[in-house]
Amino acid sequence: MLIDQIIHSINEGEIAPFYFLYGSESFYRMEIIQALSHKLITPDNRDFNLENFDARETSVGDWLGAAKILSFLGGIKLIVVRNLHDTTLEDPEQKLLLEYITNPELDSCLVITVDKADKKRKLYKTLIAQPGALSCEAPQEASLINWVKGRATSFGYNLNTEAARKMVDSVGAKPGILAKELEKVMTYAGKESRISETMVAEVVGEIKTENAFLLTEALKEKKAEKALLLLKNQLDQGEDPIKILGLIAWQLRTLWEVKYYQAQKYGVQKIAKQMGAKPFLVEKAMQYTKNFNRSNLRKGMKFLFEADRELKTSGRDPQGILETLLLRICSG
Repeated sequence: MLIDQIIHSINEGEIAPFYFLYGSESFYRMEIIQALSHKLITPDNRDFNLENFDARETSVGDWLGAAKILSFLGGIKLIVVRNLHDTTLEDPEQKLLLEYITNPELDSCLVITVDKADKKRKLYKTLIAQPGALSCEAPQEASLINWVKGRATSFGYNLNTEAARKMVDSVGAKPGILAKELEKVMTYAGKESRISETMVAEVVGEIKTENAFLLTEALKEKKAEKALLLLKNQLDQGEDPIKILGLIAWQLRTLWEVKYYQAQKYGVQKIAKQMGAKPFLVEKAMQYTKNFNRSNLRKGMKFLFEADRELKTSGRDPQGILETLLLRICSG
């Protein structure tokens, strides 16, 4: 798929000075902009090197002015213009834009996005003819089988054809939702490299499984109220309290391990090697380790042990035990 090739090129540092992203599939547009942002923008240069414009509220002069101003900190500036399809450019503005894209600034990357492009109009015909133009239309379901397999491979997982077909059959031709479901399946697979049809069946489209993942996300974000509501939903749907506790324990252990190796100044790849895990899992955990210090996690493991013992021996209401656990972890 051409989109994947472009993202690969961006990740390799091959940045075009102009991209025109057109089509109804917003997920593809988002993926390309995220890849560019990840490659070009850092916390230190974000205020200087990233500018976002809404075409309905700004002019071509605003966009090009931003593109032509050199960055204070150096590097390539990223200028993103959205919603061009919802406005009409006057002839002078069209001329200004078309002149720019034939000789763009090499120290800037201008990205223009539209939900739909009228190919009968001169402006869009010219934009679509540019090397950086990419069609972001919703794909056929058949092509998504290889797409989701390739996406899994890029994260280090082996998703066989039947498992991929089962995912596409369950979700349909919706790349954004497919990507989210694949993320759930990979998280569920953990350190296991092969993703089977059984794993897909257990995770994709299952409301209980979805709520379980949302519960652990809320916990890692320390959103106690949301975590308690999701816990109640899980128990109301008949989920086993021991199974819920096991999922929480696994997530907390992963955070503990990643936090430990981060303290040793290890990078993602080295942490993954030490843990025997995929870099995907390490990167996902690293999004949340800032919410916990090692003392928090050590106490969390102690709280887990106490909750496990109570669930198995005390006869207390499981919901009360798990609610106490969530509150103790979120307050740490």
